[in-house]
Amino acid sequence: MNRTAITMTLMASLVAMVIPDARAGEQQKVKAMSAWVGQGQMVPTGSSRLYFVGSFRGVIFVENAEGDLHAGRMLCPGTMEVDIASGAQRGEGRCVITRTQADQVFARWTCSGIHGVECRGVFELTSGTGRFSGIQGRSDFRVRSGIGDVDAGRGPDLRETAMGLAEWPSLTYTIP
Repeated sequence: MNRTAITMTLMASLVAMVIPDARAGEQQKVKAMSAWVGQGQMVPTGSSRLYFVGSFRGVIFVENAEGDLHAGRMLCPGTMEVDIASGAQRGEGRCVITRTQADQVFARWTCSGIHGVECRGVFELTSGTGRFSGIQGRSDFRVRSGIGDVDAGRGPDLRETAMGLAEWPSLTYTIP
């Protein structure tokens, strides 16, 4: 194999399916996880409330029942409201998971929990394109962040960067 063929083979492997192939209409179950980085703005919306508006991006790794590992890119715009007095938080958003521009999965999520500890909720696959056209599914999920301290006294437009992990222990889906 020449160097170009090896490079093309490696590139094809790197854009392997995010969600493994499924037989038409058959329900599948996978585990997934992602390391993510988030950027956005934290805006005070009350004496002890902050509202984050931004996006989270990363690589999502999906493992099927046979142990095969697949990967793809994930971009999730969202919001998070934090009560800095109690630490309570709740958030919601959307996601696009991309294998190629033609093969994408769209999702929505909601979660609640304690800021800096975790946010637990539901992740729902709502539609897709290409090979994922008509996909539907859902999973409980958990998001953890290494950012725990929020300073409400830094001004009305706080730019924030966060990093963390997201886990989907039992993502069940069907592709018609």
